[in-house]
Amino acid sequence: MSIFLEATATCGTCGNQAQVDLAASVNAARRPDLRTAILDGSFQAEVCAQCGGQMRLPAHLTYLDVKRGQWILVQTAEALENWQEEETEARKIFEQNFGAAAPKPSREIGADLVPRLVFGWPALREKLICSDLAVDDTTLELLKMSVMRNVAGAPIADQTELRLVGGEGDTLNFAWITTASEAPLFGLAVPREVYDDIASEPEVWAALRADFAGRMFVDLKRLVAG
Repeated sequence: MSIFLEATATCGTCGNQAQVDLAASVNAARRPDLRTAILDGSFQAEVCAQCGGQMRLPAHLTYLDVKRGQWILVQTAEALENWQEEETEARKIFEQNFGAAAPKPSREIGADLVPRLVFGWPALREKLICSDLAVDDTTLELLKMSVMRNVAGAPIADQTELRLVGGEGDTLNFAWITTASEAPLFGLAVPREVYDDIASEPEVWAALRADFAGRMFVDLKRLVAG
């Protein structure tokens, strides 16, 4: 089931404090409305009653979607610098709940789950979009490498990230965003055939793909952060 805890949120604009329901876990099969809210950006988004400022509650929860085979531990973007330790902890949590240390019924469920670790709401949203578009997330990260090498003026920095934000037909839509605010800097449409070419040439990309093999944190950030 989905679990929410009472917490106190402080508005970053005026300092007003308010009681909020902070998500500890989301079960998308039982609460598809929460999955929809994650995708449209309204999940855990609050409006300050005093100044009207927008508040985005921190990401710190587990996300489960048995139907789509996804188990995701979501940590805050600030925790990225300790991704090695967070990945070790994520694996422990998964093993205890759905892996070798779990009861047999849970292990049977876990056999069909792909465990992942992400940092921040945009990264979580991207994993859900990957499922909807039938995009392999490892191949997606290789595609991002290609985009970064070939797009002039790409705003590559510690404070920015390139995320898949949608797609239709033969196009995958990306956006460069500012990590802290989630504000988009600019969008980029990439022909899906570029993704398909990478997927169809495993030997060309084998060395880079190996960086993500068997990992829970499947993101370019693992190559440059911490």
